[in-house]
Amino acid sequence: MNGSVPIFSAVFKAAGEPALATVARLNVLELGRLVPDVLVCDLDDVGVDPLELLRQIRFVLPDCLIAVYTGVVERKWGRACHLAGANCLLAKSSDEGRLSDGLRSAMLSGSYTDPRFAA
Repeated sequence: MNGSVPIFSAVFKAAGEPALATVARLNVLELGRLVPDVLVCDLDDVGVDPLELLRQIRFVLPDCLIAVYTGVVERKWGRACHLAGANCLLAKSSDEGRLSDGLRSAMLSGSYTDPRFAA
């Protein structure tokens, strides 16, 4: 997600979550020590099974709002991410406003799926 840090700084601020820490590689043990309230994960190129990684993150962070930021907007992928533990699905093709709205919605309701996944 390093290439997305500038946009997510603005997205987090607009969603009402001003604190932003960046982790270059998803390390489940390190995330367990950080205990974030909100986590945005780019699972598109993680080099391991992304759904298993998501399951591990959910296990270590049971109370965290986990958002998956992805370029794959297929219904099957979205459903699999939700079943693996994601609360929120954000499409990489969304603009900053839609990302902020989606993250804010997930923070308020506990769940959000970008409408692009329904197509």
